[in-house]
Amino acid sequence: MRDNTRHTMKKSLAAAAVALTGAGLLGGTAGSASAIPYPPPPSGTWYSTNDAWGDDGDDGGVSFWVKGKKSGYDQYVKASFYAEGEHLYLRDYHPNGSNAIVRLWVGGSGPAVFYAEGYGKTHFNLSYDENQTVSMQVCTSTSSKAYCTPKISKGRS
Repeated sequence: MRDNTRHTMKKSLAAAAVALTGAGLLGGTAGSASAIPYPPPPSGTWYSTNDAWGDDGDDGGVSFWVKGKKSGYDQYVKASFYAEGEHLYLRDYHPNGSNAIVRLWVGGSGPAVFYAEGYGKTHFNLSYDENQTVSMQVCTSTSSKAYCTPKISKGRS
């Protein structure tokens, strides 16, 4: 009989919650003026972001970065490609004991793989022909268990 009481109570509570939600008393409604933000990823989950911009110093060049970040922690790996002079920066701020890597595709070639020189920022001075598509993917390591961002194609040399 005790289980039946719990079941009836759960059904009653669920019905009350539905009624209150419909009345707009629990949380926002569809007509609400303020948008409800998406919740952040669970702590410890990796996710990727990126951005691109026209590089004024390089006619037709587009610089961009790709970043993998661990939610809830100040840990990330980031690769930045600068079109003017073709500079690549790899930032490894994930203390896993392994060096981060960036895979770089320019034009129809690649990927070329560049390794961080340990924790912190590593710079690579590159040289490519102008006006080629540039793509990157950054990973926490070369391990099969590494986190890798998707391959992002936003740059132009």
